[in-house]
Amino acid sequence: MKFVKVIERLSEAGGMISGLCILLMSGLILLEILVRSVTRASILIAEEYSAYLLVVFGSMALAYTFKSEGHIRVDLILSKLSPRGRSLVNFFCSLIGFLVFLLVSYQTWGQFSGSWTSRETSMYYSKTPLWLPQVFLFLGPLLMALQMLSSVIVQYRSLKRRGEEGSGR
Repeated sequence: MKFVKVIERLSEAGGMISGLCILLMSGLILLEILVRSVTRASILIAEEYSAYLLVVFGSMALAYTFKSEGHIRVDLILSKLSPRGRSLVNFFCSLIGFLVFLLVSYQTWGQFSGSWTSRETSMYYSKTPLWLPQVFLFLGPLLMALQMLSSVIVQYRSLKRRGEEGSGR
């Protein structure tokens, strides 16, 4: 269960990063409003960096939200199943989710590594290296995949334990 605890801590760290991004984004927008209202000039990076912070917020919040059961679920079918049936459906859905997020991580790794090796920068005034926001497009889904793998492990152990109890071992 050590793996599960490590993943849960990483998910919580992702949640804290997400919260920090919301604060930074709000502060940046507020600063832009204040500077524009006082000097009639722009700080030039507010829109671009707010978008980057939004990307980081969204991707890094995935695993924490899953861990804390904050994602929307439709339990219409699950409510009609037996406890073992619900456990099996949850197990297979988590397994499929793990595979999907592993694929997303693989794809976003390609985007990140391409920007890293080509030293691609943004088209805006700041010329920000694009690998900086793109690394979070990779890390967020990877963390979500690990959180789903953790869920698969916990659910598998639970199913195995129920099976052993049901067979009278």
